[in-house]
Amino acid sequence: MRRNISQQIDRRGFLAAIGLGAGASVVSGQQTYETHAKGIRIVPGQWRPHYRFEQIAWISPPWPSQDYLWLDFPEAIFSSRGLLFLSHVNPPLPQLFPDLPQAPWRTTSSGIAFERSLPNAVAFGGRIEKLAGSVVELELHISNGSREPLTNITLQTCAYLRGIREFADFTRSNKFVHLPGSGWTPLSEALTSRREESAAYRVGWRTKGKAIADQPWLVTLSNQGERLVAMTWGKDTLSLIANPNHPCMHADPHFPDLKPGASASVKGLIVFFEGALRDFRFENSTGTSTECAFSG
Repeated sequence: MRRNISQQIDRRGFLAAIGLGAGASVVSGQQTYETHAKGIRIVPGQWRPHYRFEQIAWISPPWPSQDYLWLDFPEAIFSSRGLLFLSHVNPPLPQLFPDLPQAPWRTTSSGIAFERSLPNAVAFGGRIEKLAGSVVELELHISNGSREPLTNITLQTCAYLRGIREFADFTRSNKFVHLPGSGWTPLSEALTSRREESAAYRVGWRTKGKAIADQPWLVTLSNQGERLVAMTWGKDTLSLIANPNHPCMHADPHFPDLKPGASASVKGLIVFFEGALRDFRFENSTGTSTECAFSG
């Protein structure tokens, strides 16, 4: 007991010395552990180390933060041949190749990238790079090196939020999609909407969602002020969804059918924005396929 008390006293003394003790105030302009690290950082990450085949990237926001969004990139690739890839094990969803080797990340000039080949001659890879001060560009590509067509290709790309506390509330109410005539709408409300399918983007899990969103973005609001993180795959966005028990956000893409020997790629964005949701604007000037004009 004495040792534990001594350790606690030593820790309190250390925290007080660096200005993090109870009731400590931060001197104006003085850098702290919480404030000195700022700017987008993209690094290889890990979520579940017992799944060596997972492909996780950690992405920090541009404002001062020691937290990271964990991007499961991709989480899953579904196709006419079955579940080509899953970054973890989920018994109700058997994958074709359940024990793949690790695919290492390599460093690029402004981010990281990877390549993976499957035993059936299908290959895929991805790239995550800082595009501007508050923008991260995403790219995924798939090649069909087999002798059979590859069709009905849909993906899940999970932005796991538990590691970035200001977005980590266990709810769908802090996540928003854009509906025609209504503007930005909480995802929890959109999922119970009785609207007829008349828009371009689905709200729900992949093809099970209803096509009721007119913008390809899913937005999560911060619990620490007027700022947000948004995710899209532009015109290649299939669906927008979030798991409140996770917590996470998904903008999930789809690919065109691939004949033998064919390849395709999709590009997306993760955007950090400081301001109110009503003021969120992002105009595409990057040459990507992302539709980024906003209204409402």
